[in-house]
Amino acid sequence: MRAAIVSAPLFLASLLAAAPALAQERPRVTSADAARALQNPLVQEGAALAIVRLADILLDTRVGPLATLADPSVPPTATLGDLQRRDDPEFEARLHRDARRAVRTVGAVAGGAVATGVELRRTADRLEAALGPLIGALGE
Repeated sequence: MRAAIVSAPLFLASLLAAAPALAQERPRVTSADAARALQNPLVQEGAALAIVRLADILLDTRVGPLATLADPSVPPTATLGDLQRRDDPEFEARLHRDARRAVRTVGAVAGGAVATGVELRRTADRLEAALGPLIGALGE
């Protein structure tokens, strides 16, 4: 508790010191940048942890009073997480693993989409160059 009281003013002071840097406009992130980031294992882990934290908030919802009506063995203080763990003791580990896998898949799909977009743009440019004279001749 004492460490929290001492560190709170330091934290606030560092936020105030960093405010001008935080207020600066950030560089524009392209889809290629995002795809590359999503293919980074550290970013994948961070995103997976964020997903798990959000899921934990939802799983902490108390549903015992209502669930007890359907199943009297459910304690009145039970949460969604309690019910899920009751059915699947490995739930948390699987949630994290699946979130990480999903983020990795999104990264792979994004990378493929960016590469395909570049190739489609190149094809469109070549078609435009090839059809330009024909369209020009039809207009004359």
